[in-house]
Amino acid sequence: MRFPVSLVLLLLTSSAIAQGPLPRLELGAGLFALSAPDYRGSSETSTYLLPVPYIKYRGERLRVDEGAQGVIFESEDLLLTLSGNLSLPADDDTPEREGMDELEAIIEIGPAINYRFYRLQDSAWWIDLPLRYAYTVDGELENIGWIFQPRLSWRKPAIRLGEWKLRLNFGPLYASEDHHAYLYSVDSADATSERPAYSADGGFSGFRSEFTFSKRIGRYWLGGFVRYDSLRDSEIEDSPLVSDTESWIGGVALAWVFHEQ
Repeated sequence: MRFPVSLVLLLLTSSAIAQGPLPRLELGAGLFALSAPDYRGSSETSTYLLPVPYIKYRGERLRVDEGAQGVIFESEDLLLTLSGNLSLPADDDTPEREGMDELEAIIEIGPAINYRFYRLQDSAWWIDLPLRYAYTVDGELENIGWIFQPRLSWRKPAIRLGEWKLRLNFGPLYASEDHHAYLYSVDSADATSERPAYSADGGFSGFRSEFTFSKRIGRYWLGGFVRYDSLRDSEIEDSPLVSDTESWIGGVALAWVFHEQ
């Protein structure tokens, strides 16, 4: 799993490429490398190298950047959006879930309130309040509860091509009983001597901190993230399906932009 090292170094260090205003639409194609636990709390980590489309759209009511956002209301310091997220299915070889039903891919969608409470010279501090409803993706959508992730967020936007776009956020997670049950409950039929039956409750789901970065230089775009996840003192820490209460997740993407307007 390697990107061309010389190209990545060029993107990171280059300062001679001309800058310009951000286009409304960018289209391209790239590769995304990801290393992550099979699910939060799993002892197994999987590595993926995936081809991905590169799409950026900066409209007044629809914005596609780090996910898709529909803008419901926007003022100088307040933003109300409808956004979504997608997580990959768990690997079939996860030892904690041996013999149990596979965890499907999950799509999350819901509203978010974002309030900018402190401005800096070229960045700002925000309070983000996203509430998302989760659905499994397996032929038909099945609701598995909600996730609430209040967080404090520092953001440095990219105003022009060639500038770094940076974001750091951290905060607790909360989830409904249905959501925790899908991931961490063990029915009596799936119980073993090493995996006792367990019924998950809703509530505190742990803590998360994440740093993301991206930059567009010439016809290339580089982006990535590093995330720390903790399940310590959470409602599901004692689940037999939780082997590691702390984990690091990382990913990097490199894309070639072939169209913009």
